[in-house]
Amino acid sequence: MAKFFRDSAANQQAFGAAGFKVIGTGTTVSGDFVAISFLADSTVGSGGIVTTTEDDIASSTAIPAGMTIYGDFTSIKLSAGLAIAYIRALG
Repeated sequence: MAKFFRDSAANQQAFGAAGFKVIGTGTTVSGDFVAISFLADSTVGSGGIVTTTEDDIASSTAIPAGMTIYGDFTSIKLSAGLAIAYIRALG
């Protein structure tokens, strides 16, 4: 399902104005996220990283520190590492 933004909402999204959630080892977060930045080498936990487009990232996938992935994420679980998930700014 496509999600459209007003120009001002797109600008706010680009700078993380909708906020974020920190994800640590063993943590699962659910919501509507647009990007995930990995602050430490991380491993995806059971259940993986779930997207609305069925392009899920499987459990046990290793993601290096410094990588940011963009998409339409609804659930994120790490078995190891540290990341920030940026909340989608709808508008």
